[in-house]
Amino acid sequence: MFKKKEKKSKSNRRSERLLGRTLKSFNPWFSYVFVLFHPRTIFTNFRCFAVIIREFFFVQFFEKYGILKIPVVHVDHPLDEKIPFVPEKVSIYLDFINLWVRPLNMLVQRCGWWRAGFLTKSWMRRFRLLYVRSSEIYRFRLTTTNRPNFTAMREFRQMHALDPHFLCVPSLHVATMALAFGFYRSVFASEGFTEEESARWEKEIYDGAIEITETVLFVKQHSVNCIPAALYLATKNFPDIFSQKDAREFLSAMFRRGEISEETAFAVREYMTGMFERFLSEGQKEKDEEWFLPIHSFLLQYGN
Repeated sequence: MFKKKEKKSKSNRRSERLLGRTLKSFNPWFSYVFVLFHPRTIFTNFRCFAVIIREFFFVQFFEKYGILKIPVVHVDHPLDEKIPFVPEKVSIYLDFINLWVRPLNMLVQRCGWWRAGFLTKSWMRRFRLLYVRSSEIYRFRLTTTNRPNFTAMREFRQMHALDPHFLCVPSLHVATMALAFGFYRSVFASEGFTEEESARWEKEIYDGAIEITETVLFVKQHSVNCIPAALYLATKNFPDIFSQKDAREFLSAMFRRGEISEETAFAVREYMTGMFERFLSEGQKEKDEEWFLPIHSFLLQYGN
């Protein structure tokens, strides 16, 4: 009984120290070191990195240099042309890793170093699985879009050099955003975060996830076809933290800040929601382990 009271007091003190802080106030570089070298996560991390190298970098560069011969489908849609190219948003686009890395620093300070290691391991296992599941589509058909040959900004030069642009459907950027929001929401609930903490940090992650998802279209790294496929992937493979309802609300929340015309915003939301529902409807006919067949079918039709 005495130990429980002491533990609760420590938790309260940690909560008080973080009162009012935003997630963006946490240094992501601490998290990078923590993720890499924490004794509870180190083996899981390097298994994850090996999968990312194999399924993201090797697949694309082997295709680029003719080692692989996976058919490539262009997944552009006329709606993409109605969304302007806004290169200034590239810094937001590239923040998709930091969106889930910064909160790991917060978990260390809020939950303690050892417990945070366990939670980080849980995240990295899911992150690795995300790449494994995506590969069930990428190794069937690679996908690309027409992106501008824009070299005026260093970020674009680096991005185009490191990303040959063959993994569009589903968007790993978007699937990661869905996964990050769902994961931290579940952590806030399971680890006894206060209502104020949960509300504050959930909103920050959610708003950031929506904004980053929008940028995949603004910087022309993806098509409107890539987003619903990513959310379908998330709901089918991680339903315990990201539901079909979450996906529908996510799509409904997009393009609400007036950066594009309401007519275009409505058309984009309607199209993406329709595609998501199509994948769900067709996926109900398949076995759980064959969740990817609706996207395979879509790519076969789109490639003709």
